[in-house]
Amino acid sequence: MPEWVFAIKQDDLKEEKIKVIKSGNKQIALIKKDNKVYALLNECPHEGCPLKNGTLEDYTLKCACHNWGFDIRTGENVDTGEYIDMDDPKVETFETMIKDGNISVLV
Repeated sequence: MPEWVFAIKQDDLKEEKIKVIKSGNKQIALIKKDNKVYALLNECPHEGCPLKNGTLEDYTLKCACHNWGFDIRTGENVDTGEYIDMDDPKVETFETMIKDGNISVLV
């Protein structure tokens, strides 16, 4: 059953920066973009590389290992082409909430 878990203080997450929190056995990457907080699994579905090492270009997080891009709002892969060898290479996303200066994630 999903539950809200405290992640970090809102002031500790800077615009367009990535912070990783742990919840159970999951590492979750938090990204603030245009004053909204997005949360996604910190693992590329291709070979498991940590997405926290990637680069953010607009709403696309590019994996540092093989440059695969994922929309931080949906987790959808935004790259097309023959080198994508998976049917639906999507990153798991999580709902976020900001309340009383705290960021929580629904995991």
